[in-house]
Amino acid sequence: MAFYTVLTPPLAAGGRVEEIEQARLIPESFSWGAFLLTGLWLLGRRLWLMTLLFVLVWAGLIYLRSRFGLHSSALSLIYWSIALFLGVEGNNFVVRKLLRKGWRLADVVEARSLPEAERRYFERALAGEAAPPRAEPAAPTMVARPSGPLPIIGLFPEARGR
Repeated sequence: MAFYTVLTPPLAAGGRVEEIEQARLIPESFSWGAFLLTGLWLLGRRLWLMTLLFVLVWAGLIYLRSRFGLHSSALSLIYWSIALFLGVEGNNFVVRKLLRKGWRLADVVEARSLPEAERRYFERALAGEAAPPRAEPAAPTMVARPSGPLPIIGLFPEARGR
């Protein structure tokens, strides 16, 4: 089962139903597109600062290769390390970008696929609850303590003036 982060846009004139319809579900999983197509994936997701950082890192590496003779296997290792990082964290960058733009975290849904996650979110959101209901905290119960000395195992619960 995968988890999906549900983000809703800033409040619009359409109201709550319009906001629910425009919600974006972003999977919290490995992004193969970011892993295989690093720079193009960043551009496609409009992550401009990350794209700029990616280009600057590559420009620096190409400079190091031409200036100091950096071996091509080292460049390959660095590229695949960056690609692996983007594959793992790519979807989190998209979530952070949307949060900076004013989108709000509405829910986290667990489902086998995106259509199932959408169905679960829409059912919950249209029923009037943004997240699954939380259980009421149980009332504290009184625990009877033995009247004699307590057996001491591990940490000392009470010093009793010693």
